[in-house]
Amino acid sequence: MGQAGASRTEPGSADRSDWVRRPGLVILAALITAIVASKSLDASRLHSRLSVPPLYDDVAYFEDAVRWVNAFGSRGVAGSVWDLLHHHAPFSTLVAATGFWSFPGSYVGPYLVHAVIVFGFLLGIIWLVRRRPVLEIASCLVAAVCVPVLWHTITEARPDLPSGLTVGLAAGAIVYRGVLRRSIRSLAGLGIACALAACIKPTSFPAALALLGSAFAIRLVVDCIQAGGLRLSIRTALGALAWFVLPLIATTAVLIGPALVETVTYILMVFVGQRDLWTTGEGFWPGLLRFSIGGEGQFGLHYWLAIGLALMLLRFVLAAIQGSAAVLDAVVLLATVLIAYAIPSVAEIKTYFFGAMFYGVFIVAMVLNGCASMASMESLLARTALAKDIRRHLLTAGRVLALAIALALFVKHVVIGQLSVATPLSAQQQDSIRASTERLWSLLRDVKPPPSGPLYIGFSSPYPVTPATIQLYAAQARMNLVVRGEMLHRTAAATAEALLQSNILVVSNSIQHTLVGPRVGDELIARMDAEKGVCLLDSMSFPDVTLRVYRRGC
Repeated sequence: MGQAGASRTEPGSADRSDWVRRPGLVILAALITAIVASKSLDASRLHSRLSVPPLYDDVAYFEDAVRWVNAFGSRGVAGSVWDLLHHHAPFSTLVAATGFWSFPGSYVGPYLVHAVIVFGFLLGIIWLVRRRPVLEIASCLVAAVCVPVLWHTITEARPDLPSGLTVGLAAGAIVYRGVLRRSIRSLAGLGIACALAACIKPTSFPAALALLGSAFAIRLVVDCIQAGGLRLSIRTALGALAWFVLPLIATTAVLIGPALVETVTYILMVFVGQRDLWTTGEGFWPGLLRFSIGGEGQFGLHYWLAIGLALMLLRFVLAAIQGSAAVLDAVVLLATVLIAYAIPSVAEIKTYFFGAMFYGVFIVAMVLNGCASMASMESLLARTALAKDIRRHLLTAGRVLALAIALALFVKHVVIGQLSVATPLSAQQQDSIRASTERLWSLLRDVKPPPSGPLYIGFSSPYPVTPATIQLYAAQARMNLVVRGEMLHRTAAATAEALLQSNILVVSNSIQHTLVGPRVGDELIARMDAEKGVCLLDSMSFPDVTLRVYRRGC
């Protein structure tokens, strides 16, 4: 059966027995993860999320975690699990709750838990290419952590990038070897693993299942062709398909089913109802290139896009020399990568995080293609008249060279260099966010809520104060306060009417921004200044923004 990158090594190669080499590889993965985590968090403290109070989208999951933990005692275990399954992203709620429990009084905990996710991704790579020589696997690990996507996974507490990495591993687990002759236990476990990966970000589960289902179908068809044709293996193929799909559907139903209506409603709201607020209006071809040579692709993959494509081309060249079976294995992986790229590229709404599924699959494909190319070189060298010792020395030299290059890049870009962050903030933005958030929260703590219910706070913009940050602070302080973000209205009049439904109105001026919603801040301030029954509580001016706080019914 075909192998997509995990070929066995020759006797006498650089491999040692598993009980010797696996702990060493795990230690290497832990070490480089610790270095990347330290550097990523340092970059975040200087230029990103850890330099300011929690921001979107991370703060939404922090708030969910605080509320979930606060209610755990009254709900009990069963009630808490049921409630968790109704969250927007249960995985991220658990990550945030674990981080807060591990590091109380700090927001660094959830990001450190994401470092553990990166470590798990590296362990997944070790498992996928476990039959390869230790130098080869080490090169794969070091190269993987040089890809910026893994840095950004640590500096963001949202589920997108962890979902992309796990879906990439799941796709790799499908295509790296044939599925037709796998055991029932292996197929069922694969189906469950794919469901878990797809459900990390519930709102993207249709796309993830489409990718993983397509990858399995392509792998299965190729296996049937290699086994002598579809007619000869159709019964075995249908059995393999059933043992994969049924556990996949059952696990997905358990994890997504309780909140399926809410999840589908959210997807339709964003991609249909609010499409005009989120789309950029770019043409088809610029959008098609966005996650490769475009801004998002270059930001997430950098020069590793070129390296990955070169390894894919090398694999096809070597496979063409070896024969049709090797070519078909390469085609399976290429098709999976193309599907992972097409899904976010043809979507009308595009952000850096929407490409997470492609980034994860591409990194795994780069690893599998590199290992498959080395395996092909081993096979081709074995056909030559070279002595066995010479062949072994040539292969070892090639692996040492690859590891040396990977280590040099790791030292240059990770150990010595400045890591990029997915949410960069200028020094002025940091000052504005910190000062305005602290001042507004101090003001709100002293405002008495109405006797009839909670205090409602309406926001016209997520900058400089993130509305959910105030909601998070209120949840931590157990205050009866409700925040309303009124940023998604299409006109100033509609925004003003929505704001006037709250007790406290927080309005920013019309700053130059790339945030969703129209720039109507100046009109809103003029409207509120003239509105009867609305009085000004506070006004804050910063070099980049002006913030006004009003009270209705004063």
